[in-house]
Amino acid sequence: MGNDIFSAVIELNKIRQQAYEIYLPIVEELCNREVSEEELSHCLDYLLDFADDASMLELYKKLCRRFVYTYPGCINFYVNAYKEMWEKTEF
Repeated sequence: MGNDIFSAVIELNKIRQQAYEIYLPIVEELCNREVSEEELSHCLDYLLDFADDASMLELYKKLCRRFVYTYPGCINFYVNAYKEMWEKTEF
């Protein structure tokens, strides 16, 4: 059983690293141009799934900070979504 858990943790960390490598250039590209609220929402939706990981959370924050004045309602929604999903989780 211990090996199964250890293997699962290793695989989860690999998935998180792959997600970061995939989303880093996407976030950089979005931050360097104007985007629609729909495009921003799609990216934040996907990032939210990994927001328990520190590096992914930084990407999430970067997008939120970049577009907070452009789409304040959207960013407010995603900040609250993050709080609901991750800050209330007990480990």
